[in-house]
Amino acid sequence: MKPSVALIGPGRVGSAICKRLQLAGYPITAVISRDHERAKEACGFIGCPTTAASTQPTDVTTAQIILLAIPDDQVKPVAQQLQSGKKLSPQTTLVHFSGIHPAEIMRHHDSAAMLLSLHPLLPFADRQIAFKKLPQCPFGVESSNDTALALGKKLVDAVGGQFFPITSDNKKLYHAAACIASNYLITLLAAARDLLVKCDIETEQAIPLLLPLMQASLDNVKELGIEDGLTGPIVRGDTGTVADHLQALQREEPALLSLYQQLGKQTVKLSQKAARIDSVTAATLDNLLSKKSR
Repeated sequence: MKPSVALIGPGRVGSAICKRLQLAGYPITAVISRDHERAKEACGFIGCPTTAASTQPTDVTTAQIILLAIPDDQVKPVAQQLQSGKKLSPQTTLVHFSGIHPAEIMRHHDSAAMLLSLHPLLPFADRQIAFKKLPQCPFGVESSNDTALALGKKLVDAVGGQFFPITSDNKKLYHAAACIASNYLITLLAAARDLLVKCDIETEQAIPLLLPLMQASLDNVKELGIEDGLTGPIVRGDTGTVADHLQALQREEPALLSLYQQLGKQTVKLSQKAARIDSVTAATLDNLLSKKSR
């Protein structure tokens, strides 16, 4: 019999992961939300009995694994509330899904519960899409307790994900990397969309035009690696094109000029490191990209 699981916070992350765990044979015994109807609806999605729905956090205390799928700033107070008064046994494992906080943020001075952090490297914009993509999803797993880490490996295996350990000291930098790769990719797409709109392309047409380009770039990285997958004027050493870009941005969209310059300078470094451009070309491009706007 697999250990019982309780969920606090039946949002996109908690619901998608619990649905996978339920299918893998982990009984979901409690689903807690401030809104009872929301908890019941989540039970329907997960596939557990609607009797598991509750608005009382203390209803999770009999579960062997308690999942805190809640905003980062709520993890510590909710975890400590659950542990106050020795409500949890030493066999209980508290799990949070924050990418930035270590598991130890849940520590309560008089509790013996084990603490574990699982962070799926997956954007959870929609729970059904996330549920489908959890298999093969990488999970950053962190704990100071070896038994908890072993449990983390079992949970990741149960949802079909890929386990990799991360130390607590590296979590902030790790989460920054995830933010750049996921969130800022969308921000860059929005910037490119806005430039196309200035070219008299309809807003709803811009994204379909850009997505194949982005997908092809990601496919190149997958097949060739970052260094060989990089394309564009900088890696070709085309200073004239870069100068034209800068001039156009200065004239038409100066708010994006510094973004282009900073990304361009990072691309110059990458291109030179990959031996795709020589030092003279790199210096010329870097100087061009470093010029102050007028």
